[in-house]
Order: sequence, then structure tokens, then C-alpha cells
Amino acid sequence: MKKLVTGQLSLPMTFWGWGFCGGIAIGAIGMAGVTAGYVLFVPLAWILKTLLFCAVLSGIIFILRRKITLLGSLAFFVILTQVIASIYMVIKIAVLFVE
Repeated sequence: MKKLVTGQLSLPMTFWGWGFCGGIAIGAIGMAGVTAGYVLFVPLAWILKTLLFCAVLSGIIFILRRKITLLGSLAFFVILTQVIASIYMVIKIAVLFVE
């Protein structure tokens, strides 16, 4: 995890391996929890996704500090959008559980 956050992994491994596949894996865990009747897996999955995407975003920022590329910039904006969407969903889910 330290290599991910500090940008020591390659851009494809950071974006596709951790960002894309990690997001799908955490989403699948959340869906499996809902299917099994554990509704609390949904907020947990969104919190974990938010933390993962923040780590991926940090890694991409460190990668882009060494060399700015078009694919790196695209990956940055995609993951930044995911971080914003994840934070929004965590807030919306928290409001639902508070009410």
C-alpha cells in the first residue's frame, strides 16, 4: 500500500490494477453483502472505495510529478471524479442512516 500511495508503482498498475480492479472488487463485496442481507456493507464499501481512490489519486499525483503524460492526466481526472463521487455518496448514505 505504501508503494501505491507514494507513486512507486507504474501508472497502469496504479490506475487499472488498484483503481479499476480494486473498485470493482470492493463494489462486489458491497453487493454481496446486500444480497446476503447485510445492508451495513453498503456504507462500509463506499468508505473503503473512497479510501482506495484517495490512495490511487495520491499515487497518480506522485507519478505525474516525475513526468506529465496525456494518459497520466486522463487517469488523474478519472480518479479525481471517482473520489468526488465517492465522497458525495458517503455523505448521502450517512444522511440516510442518521435519519
